[in-house]
Amino acid sequence: MLTENTGRTAGNLAAELAGLRGVDWGSVWAGPPQGGSVAFDEWCGRYGWDPQTVERNLEVRTRTGGEFTFWSNGLWTPVDTVTHYASRLRASAPTDNPDVLTHADAAWPEYLHAAESVLGPAAWSGSWDAPDFPEPPEPRFWREREARLRTRSPYRLAVWQPVGAAPGQAFFVLAQSVSFPTWTTDMPGSSTIALDIYAPAGSRRQR
Repeated sequence: MLTENTGRTAGNLAAELAGLRGVDWGSVWAGPPQGGSVAFDEWCGRYGWDPQTVERNLEVRTRTGGEFTFWSNGLWTPVDTVTHYASRLRASAPTDNPDVLTHADAAWPEYLHAAESVLGPAAWSGSWDAPDFPEPPEPRFWREREARLRTRSPYRLAVWQPVGAAPGQAFFVLAQSVSFPTWTTDMPGSSTIALDIYAPAGSRRQR
């Protein structure tokens, strides 16, 4: 038996991305004001973000029901990554592991299409063993070649590079992971599709 833990769909991912149009990313990367303050309420309210926890890293619920985590190494500010889990699939028994892989193969095109319907065509998309798999522009974005080939992580990847000259433009990455136990017969496996939005080093990016 397979269990999907987010309750979200590819259509929900498109809605979440559409809700990010017009976000002042420079303000996001600077981090939220002090939790519980009027300025904090205004910062979240600007985009309809409902704070769920203000301990260490801010977590919010969006207008469309998704959840975002603003990663700041537990220091609140500055924020370097925003993460949204679009799908989390788990097997209940090792015998379900082949179904995890089958579902992962079927789900990825749906979520990729949903993201592209909002962000436009990805600058690159493909699987972990693609000959032209790009190296990360910064090490924290995804694993470099040796580690990726050893772990098959990310299993699939799609990348949207920042465009325009506005400071703080975001780098969007949609990644699918498949946990190591999925390829075994000993432990139940899992697969995740996550959207990571990164603050690139430097404040400007070119088209």
